[in-house]
Amino acid sequence: MARTIRARFSHGVIEPLEKVEMPEGKEITITISETLTKEFLYEEEQRDREWGNLAMSSFASDWNNEKDAIYDNWKDLYHVQKR
Repeated sequence: MARTIRARFSHGVIEPLEKVEMPEGKEITITISETLTKEFLYEEEQRDREWGNLAMSSFASDWNNEKDAIYDNWKDLYHVQKR
């Protein structure tokens, strides 16, 4: 049986924050994941924003170049009629 409980790590010991019922001496496997806090989510959002800005600046430098400038007026180049 698998279940998730909250716990606190203090002085090198993992302490359950709720009652755990199982036989004494039972061997278990513990998977540790940090609780998502507002601070953690804010930091993740900031990192995402920084990566997004970096990607956009890189994209802009690739996109705006003399070689591709001929396509800036593609409608005129390919005689596309205005609606």
